[in-house]
Amino acid sequence: MREGCEKMFHAYVEATAALIQKSGFPEPESHGDRWEILDKMGRSALIEIGDSAFLYLHQYGYYGGKMRPEVEKTMKDVKEVIDQVRKETAHNS
Repeated sequence: MREGCEKMFHAYVEATAALIQKSGFPEPESHGDRWEILDKMGRSALIEIGDSAFLYLHQYGYYGGKMRPEVEKTMKDVKEVIDQVRKETAHNS
């Protein structure tokens, strides 16, 4: 479960990095940079999902080994982000 949490968190990071770059911004160098760029892009929903992914998947799940009830919802939200980014980046190719 710990590895799965980290892989889902990393999938969020990669998906949002692709969206950010496709939108003409440089690849974020930190989670703070990612938040700031997504904020400039008006993507508050992606920020909220990223905050949940960082807390429940990365911090609690992976590093802490704690599987909180929010893990399942957060994984579903990350999957939706991945699907959304695929559509947006393919559409704008």
